[in-house]
Amino acid sequence: SMKENYLIQILGTVVTDGDEEKIDLTTTGAFYKKEDKYYVCYDESAATGFDGSKTCVKVWDKGASITRFGRYHSCLMIEKGITNLCNYDTPAGSLVLDINGVEIDSNLTEKGGEVNLEYTLNSGGLLISENKLTMNIKEL
Repeated sequence: SMKENYLIQILGTVVTDGDEEKIDLTTTGAFYKKEDKYYVCYDESAATGFDGSKTCVKVWDKGASITRFGRYHSCLMIEKGITNLCNYDTPAGSLVLDINGVEIDSNLTEKGGEVNLEYTLNSGGLLISENKLTMNIKEL
């Protein structure tokens, strides 16, 4: 089993119709490098509204993906300047969304570091939300 010996701090903002919601989660999880990709895996909490789910973030040179396992399954693929389709399960039901990658910035090394992701979620050509996520990873 993977050692969950990393401190993971997640700060985010989601802007929907001009309303800004902040996400602030500090948790422990696993962090490792495999081939040319970094993996960060942690358990969601009630703070994110996805209690009981596990999330794995994969970061590589040109992109990132955020996969949520458990009751609400979703996989967001974020690549700068590219639109990807995503199936997104929420407590209110399942959606298919377009994800537009705005910015991906990472200084990860095998010891940890920081990842900044910026993307928009769209449906049928309409903007749903503008999202920014900063993830800071440190060995405990």
